[in-house]
Amino acid sequence: MGLKTRKKFAWEAFSTYIRLRDCLLTTGKPEKGKCCTCGKEIEFEYLQAGHWLPRRHNSVLFDERNCHAQCFSCNIGKKGNPVKYFHFMEKKYGREVMEELERLDTEPKQFKEYEMIELKKTFERMTRDLRKVEGICGT
Repeated sequence: MGLKTRKKFAWEAFSTYIRLRDCLLTTGKPEKGKCCTCGKEIEFEYLQAGHWLPRRHNSVLFDERNCHAQCFSCNIGKKGNPVKYFHFMEKKYGREVMEELERLDTEPKQFKEYEMIELKKTFERMTRDLRKVEGICGT
């Protein structure tokens, strides 16, 4: 299995974790969550893990502070809904964290295959831990 495939699997584990985390944070239920930019309540399976700073940059790709549940319309249709995302980030984390993420975003990062394996395991474990705490079987 190559790096590209490992990265895809790591991303899937990360996306599941982010969406579940935000469902629980915004609605208290694993099956629905609110879009961080428009506030619309969406079913888990239709939520996306949307990045504030573009996901094409590896240095912030798997940073949990840079990614939150978004609806398709905001994430894809409105290209992340950047103005509202900025205000969400400012309110949730403050300018200091935003500036840290912006600094990280400028640093080049090349992933190794073993890092993708570890990231996948880490986010699968974090998802299991959330499910245990919430008493959730599926999702």
